[in-house]
Amino acid sequence: MAGTENGGDDEVSDPNRGAYRAQEKNHRPVYARLGDRVARIRVRTLGLIGVIAVLAIGLVTALAILRPDARDDAEPAPAAAPSAPPVANANGQPVPGPTPASAPVEQAQESSRFGLNAQKLLDEVRSHGITFSDDDAAKLVQIGDANVARNQPDLTADDPQIRRQLTQMFPSMTDDQAKIETSCLAEYVEREVARQHNTVPPDERDDHGG
Repeated sequence: MAGTENGGDDEVSDPNRGAYRAQEKNHRPVYARLGDRVARIRVRTLGLIGVIAVLAIGLVTALAILRPDARDDAEPAPAAAPSAPPVANANGQPVPGPTPASAPVEQAQESSRFGLNAQKLLDEVRSHGITFSDDDAAKLVQIGDANVARNQPDLTADDPQIRRQLTQMFPSMTDDQAKIETSCLAEYVEREVARQHNTVPPDERDDHGG
């Protein structure tokens, strides 16, 4: 009977107790519920990213603490290589001046009969803005030796023999280039002849500071 006492004076039985209750319907629009779900997923994703970032920072910090100082691991800078001794000429005598910077120049210098410094000669002819390769050093030394052998202490700036040798060795050279390099080689030969005889070159206005 309704209202029957069951466990105390104030307890009243509920006729609907134990009855099936239908699930309460959510009357919110579908897009609103979808938005809530996306928001929850986004929050979880951001939380996961935050955890990963914290772990990564912790790992990097731990490695930085445990790893020895990178500066201690660096290889010491190699000591500067000592200057190479002068290369000897064909007579076995050391040649003063700059050391050849490559094998072709060194070979050209070794072949010189009069101890011409092939690197210095190559640098001088290049100083006029005309391109010469290291392989050209052998030709230049050959021209230099041939004219030092003439043993003429004073040559003209347009020495015909030097000019002819230049145009034969370097057929692509223009007339202007041949004129410039003839003068350069004539001055170089004068200085080498003077060096052979321990005298002063006749042209004191030499542009190359011989």
